[in-house]
Amino acid sequence: MKFIFTFLIFCTVFLFAGNLEITSNDFFYKDGENKAQFSGNVVAKKDASIIKADKLTVFLDEKNEAKKYKATGNVDFEIKTDKKDIKGKCDILVYFPDEDRYILTGNVFLNDILNKRKVFGDEVILDNKKGESYAKSSSKQPVKFIFKVKSKK
Repeated sequence: MKFIFTFLIFCTVFLFAGNLEITSNDFFYKDGENKAQFSGNVVAKKDASIIKADKLTVFLDEKNEAKKYKATGNVDFEIKTDKKDIKGKCDILVYFPDEDRYILTGNVFLNDILNKRKVFGDEVILDNKKGESYAKSSSKQPVKFIFKVKSKK
C-alpha cells in the first residue's frame, strides 16, 4: 500500500511539473532511494521535446522533484524550444532541469535543424541557460562540425 501511495505522489509531481510524460515497459521505485527507473521502450515527452531510450533513471530531490535525468542505451532525442530544434543520438544523455543543461556522451550526433549544422563527437554539452555548447572527442576521432557557408560566384 505504501508503494502505491508513493507511486501516486511521484506521478502527481510529474504531472504538474511541466507536463512530463514517461512511458515504458517497466517501472521501479523503492522508498528512500530517491530515484525512479523506467526500462524497455522508454519515451519521455515534455512539451515538444522527446527522449527515447532503453532505460531512463529519474533522480529526485528531498521534495520528490526531478533534479537529474539519465537516459542510456539507444538514446534518440529531439530538444525543441522556440529558439532550438536539435535532433540527435548518443549512448548516454544526462539532463539537469534546474540548469537546463544536457551532457551527451558516446557516439554523439547532433543535427541543428534551424541553423543547418551537424556535430559529431564523444561528448557534447549543451547549456541552454548560458547559451553555450562544448564538444570534445577522443584521440581516435576528431570533433566534426558541418555547417553551410555562402559561396562566391
